[in-house]
Amino acid sequence: MSIITKATAGSGPPRPGQAVLLLLAGMCALSPRAAIAQGVRGWVGTNVQAVQMRPMILDTIPPADITVQPDGSLLYQGRPVACATAEMCTVYASGPQATAWAATEDLSLTAWGFGVQGLSFTTMLRAHSDLGSQFLWPRTNDNFEAMLAYAQLVRGPLRVRAGRQEIRGGLGFPAFDGADVSYAVRSVSVEAFAGRSLERGLREPANEALQGLDPFLIDQSSYLFGGSVQGRLSSTTFTARYQREILADRTGLVSERGSFDFAAPVPRGRLSGSVDYDFGFNRVGKANLTLAVPLDEGHWLLEGVGRRYLPYFNLTTIWGFFEPVAYSEGVLRATWSPRKTLGAWISGGYRSYGNTHTTEILQPLTGDGWRGQAGARWIPSQKWFVNADYTFEWGPGAFMQSGDASVRYSPSGVWGVTASAQTFQQIEEFRVGDGRAVGGGLSFDVGFGQRFQLNGGVSMLRHRDGGTSVLTPWNQTRGWTSLRVNVGEDPGLANRRGS
Repeated sequence: MSIITKATAGSGPPRPGQAVLLLLAGMCALSPRAAIAQGVRGWVGTNVQAVQMRPMILDTIPPADITVQPDGSLLYQGRPVACATAEMCTVYASGPQATAWAATEDLSLTAWGFGVQGLSFTTMLRAHSDLGSQFLWPRTNDNFEAMLAYAQLVRGPLRVRAGRQEIRGGLGFPAFDGADVSYAVRSVSVEAFAGRSLERGLREPANEALQGLDPFLIDQSSYLFGGSVQGRLSSTTFTARYQREILADRTGLVSERGSFDFAAPVPRGRLSGSVDYDFGFNRVGKANLTLAVPLDEGHWLLEGVGRRYLPYFNLTTIWGFFEPVAYSEGVLRATWSPRKTLGAWISGGYRSYGNTHTTEILQPLTGDGWRGQAGARWIPSQKWFVNADYTFEWGPGAFMQSGDASVRYSPSGVWGVTASAQTFQQIEEFRVGDGRAVGGGLSFDVGFGQRFQLNGGVSMLRHRDGGTSVLTPWNQTRGWTSLRVNVGEDPGLANRRGS
């Protein structure tokens, strides 16, 4: 298998792919015997998918065909209309049927044995390729991306990382090019990190070249730095984290946040929670508290969740200054597992939104909502697995309900087939309306020894308007196939099999 790359001419700073090669070359130069690693473990995968749909396009319509509603809104065949002038009205409609073919190739490896004790190299690379599409599939115009590429040195309680990496914690998953150092003393671990920040979801440094992808990105790089303290006191674990992000020219603050997470045993159960604070706006962001209580020797699990959620925006966008409205929510969930082959769960929640400071003209705005879920799984034998669930959410100005079911048949563990079905009704920004979307799919997976794994499938989604006619905007057909090859093996497992 090969990784698809695209060469670029000209001088300038190295691209991510070149930076990975330079980092690997530098590691190999650390020792005369380090040209080839003594151990490698990871995988290589290729995924190809095809998506057939009717993309939404902006179409013009004659003003004479527009219906004016009693509240003053404009509709065309039941769809909202926008009119810039009396002669210029537009509406979103489904375009002609189009198909997108896209492929990704992934390489994920960890290598060690470079002649330096405790030294290893981890990389996760991805190549995108457009195989001939009638519309642009996301990220296919980005030929190469390095999601991870860092060297790690471990010496006793000290761990040092350098390169492209990410931090997983209570403040999300920020990625950066830089260094991360941690030191553990007994039950406490202290960590510090710093480097060039990468755009969320893009793994690219902020630059004016990205304005074509997202016009709201800042036009210069930024630097991320921070740290964390993790520890255990008796049976209680906790993590306190702080991170700050500034513009590269040091003229402004991008974000400054902190978080605290904990988990502790309580009589007959366990209590866990988290909270984050935005220093840029001087306000609490997200927070949650969960109490889990097992009953009847673990056959029942009761959970209660209290949650507060406030959308987060950094200081480079204006959206955070509009005082986004937070909501508070309480959820109760019960899980029943009388045996390993049978289980069921049910949950319900109530959500209350804060004051929107909106002028009320006709009637007060609704500020609460409800949601619930129920599901079950059944394993009648080692060959069969059945799973189903139903979810609904009823909030201010929106409603959604969906159901999913799947059946898997795997006679030997080497190969298996899964059939699935789903349906949903969503009345929201992208709404199905009074109709319903229904769909189904069939997938397979085959293993060839310990090295090779092949899977693929096809799925279809169809939109029915009130159950009478088939409309096109939600219709979609997808097909995919992927091949994964495992490289190397766990040294510990290899030694165990050898003994």
